[in-house]
Amino acid sequence: MTLEQLEQKVNDLQRQVAELRRDIKPLRPLTHIEETFGMFADDPDFDEMVRLGRQYREQINAEDD
Repeated sequence: MTLEQLEQKVNDLQRQVAELRRDIKPLRPLTHIEETFGMFADDPDFDEMVRLGRQYREQINAEDD
């Protein structure tokens, strides 16, 4: 890779990072627990996390018997 190609690649990356930073919306702090209700509704990843947590707890409880 030539120096010019490397400089172009760095410039392209800097431009892309600047675009991403413009598009990012900062998170606002949650002030009340009620604001969290439903925040994971219809989220398959959350459902999977809950399933795996339940599976883990059941496994640990079975080992204690």
